[in-house]
Amino acid sequence: MSETPPHPGAVPAADLDAADAALAAAATDDEDAPYDLDAVLERTGATRTLLEAVERAGLLVPHHRDADGAPRYSEADLAAVRAGLTLLEAGLPLGELLDLARRTDEAIGQVADHAVEAFLRFVRDPVRGTARSEAEATTRLVTAYDRMLPATERLVAHHLRRLLLARAAERVAAELGGDQEPSADDPTDASTRDEAP
Repeated sequence: MSETPPHPGAVPAADLDAADAALAAAATDDEDAPYDLDAVLERTGATRTLLEAVERAGLLVPHHRDADGAPRYSEADLAAVRAGLTLLEAGLPLGELLDLARRTDEAIGQVADHAVEAFLRFVRDPVRGTARSEAEATTRLVTAYDRMLPATERLVAHHLRRLLLARAAERVAAELGGDQEPSADDPTDASTRDEAP
């Protein structure tokens, strides 16, 4: 019986050189994942059916699978489940949440693939070509990863937030007709801002 990889797409460490093995370890060990599915259910109040549906749609991905093949989840995964429950409680139908999950998985998957390729091409390969030793390459790669992953997460999250807010504002403006007269109390109207009371 073959052993389930501890992380999706994991390559056995024996098949990697020291620098890539250290990089792979940094990528898979970036947070604790102490929770099994039952613990996620207990700590979030979600139902098993809901979590399984959200997993199938790609919105909830286990941090890794343990040696027995059981999915393991982190605090960040629990926060994501709670966020999904918040959307459902606010009135978003489950079908819409699952559709959003599928679309997000597809779009973010493409972004992730591109980011990984960019890291390999513009960071890993040049480091491997210029490092004086395997130890230096290992240190430089893990340091770059440790700095770049959170920076990439912040950049993507910031852009998504700005895009969501801009699209929402555009939609509201379009539904209001976009040509309504601003009220006299509107602080954003330049024609009334400088008038004396």
